[in-house]
Amino acid sequence: MTRRIRWFALLGVFFLAAMPGFAADDVTLEGGFVWEREDGDRSGDLKAILTPTGDGEWSVAFHFEWEDGAHIYTGTCSGSLDGELSGDINADGGREMKFKFSGAFEDGTFSGTHNFVTKDGDIKRAGTLTLGSSES
Repeated sequence: MTRRIRWFALLGVFFLAAMPGFAADDVTLEGGFVWEREDGDRSGDLKAILTPTGDGEWSVAFHFEWEDGAHIYTGTCSGSLDGELSGDINADGGREMKFKFSGAFEDGTFSGTHNFVTKDGDIKRAGTLTLGSSES
């Protein structure tokens, strides 16, 4: 009987270790973005949902409204939720646009920049973003 309990406990530990996505919760951050444009900056609300995929790694979904409606841009990011964080993001809706973001957390607030990647692979500044905990 004791041997069976040890085997079940051991299998449980291996199962949890093999499935890190179930071991940690999503992190939701809310704030805003500024898109810097020659014809005038545009700003909007931004929500980011980070889902852990490994140690210091997340999949991320950015939810926002833009000129033609609601969007969800997705990608991956790495770093720390209390230090520097950066990632690569893809546009939705069949668009071939790619973005990069980077920045750092200070006192629970993430401040950073977002850039778009041109078809030639050049990185062009697009604007800023600020995100904080959605918990009140």
